[in-house]
Parts: sequence; C-alpha cells; structure tokens
Amino acid sequence: MPQTADKVRAKLYCHACGKRIHPASRFCRYCGTKTIRKEKPQDKDPRKLLTGAKPAPPPDVHHDPAQEMPVWHGRPAWRSFSPAWCVWFAVSVVLLLAASSFGGGALAQAVWLFIAGSGVGLFVRDALIVYGRRYHLTTQRLFVHRGILVRVTDQMELIRVDDVRQSQSIIDRLLNTGHLDIFSTDETDETIRLQSITDPEQVAEAIRVNTRGVRNKGSIAIEKI
Repeated sequence: MPQTADKVRAKLYCHACGKRIHPASRFCRYCGTKTIRKEKPQDKDPRKLLTGAKPAPPPDVHHDPAQEMPVWHGRPAWRSFSPAWCVWFAVSVVLLLAASSFGGGALAQAVWLFIAGSGVGLFVRDALIVYGRRYHLTTQRLFVHRGILVRVTDQMELIRVDDVRQSQSIIDRLLNTGHLDIFSTDETDETIRLQSITDPEQVAEAIRVNTRGVRNKGSIAIEKI
C-alpha cells in the first residue's frame, strides 16, 4: 500500500550525517547542521515560472546566525557535593574514634586505608560529574555537552521548550544550587536536565525569557507572511 503524503513528509533526514530527525526541527540534534527543506512544486508561483524569476525563499523564523548570542554557560558546581563530603567526614571521625578505643594498630591502619580510599573514590566521582558536563545557553538554543574523552552534545531549540522545572533541597537552597529539568515537544529528546548548577532560578528565568523571545519573533514573521 503506498504511503500517504503525511507519512512521507514525516520523514526528515540530515543531509550531513544521514540520521533521522524530527520533521519540525531546524537543526540536526546529532551534528548541529541546519536542515535543508526542498520547495514543494505546488508552492511555486506559475507566473514567476513563466518569466523565469525565482520565488523568494521563506524567512527562517527559528534561527538567524547573526542574531544568536550567548546568554549563559556553566557546569555542575563543586559545592553542590558538600553534603556527601560532610557525611564522609563524620563517618571518618566515628571510625577513627572507634578504632583508637577498641582496636589495635592493625585495625587503625585498616580504618585509615578505608577512609583514604573512600575519599579518593568520592573525589573522582565528583570530578567526573563536574568536568564531564558543560551547559551552554544562547538566545535560540540550549546545548548539553557530556563526556571527557568522548564528547556527546545534545541541543534543544528554545522554540520547542514546553516547561521548565526547578528542584532544590534544603541544602541546595542554602548553597544556591539545584537542578533544572527542561521539557520539550521533541519526541527524540523530551527532557534535558541541568544538574547541580549555580543559581538555578536565574538560569530558569533566562530560558523562559529567551523562549518567549524566539516564539514572538516567529509569530511576527508569520504575520508578515
């Protein structure tokens, strides 16, 4: 059975990397290349075809490289891991007191090795999170870079942002850190989390303001058409 026109239009592939992307996307979420859309024959003006004049291309209301400006960049904050280090310090003190009171030299040495090993493991875990994630917000897109040796980049167009949720514990509020969950209408990447960032309230407001700005520009361009 032949495919309908809607199903054919629903398939969109990146001309640079060849991967399938969302039909409404203006950029490839895998390589960042701007998508190229072929003009439909029925959209052409027959009078212009007779005169040989080419119809003017439709304006790009989603992305203008000359107007895209950086807004914010950051990564997970070191101080957001302070609660884990406080727990590690308290447990270390208790173990050292217990070893000095009830054990001999061998037990104390084992406790010191455990404390040192757990401290190194905790530091490595935190360093991988801090240096393995980087966030970049522009006036039109949000980028999330993950990995140290192998880098993976996800990007979300602000025009597709549906909602922003901010979550903070009591300690996060004291340290001015927290998480942001950005929900979008993109089926391939519905949620992006900005983990343990500094000043999440201002970052959330910047995302909302620039999202409204992109949508307002798109509405004005459509009205002009």
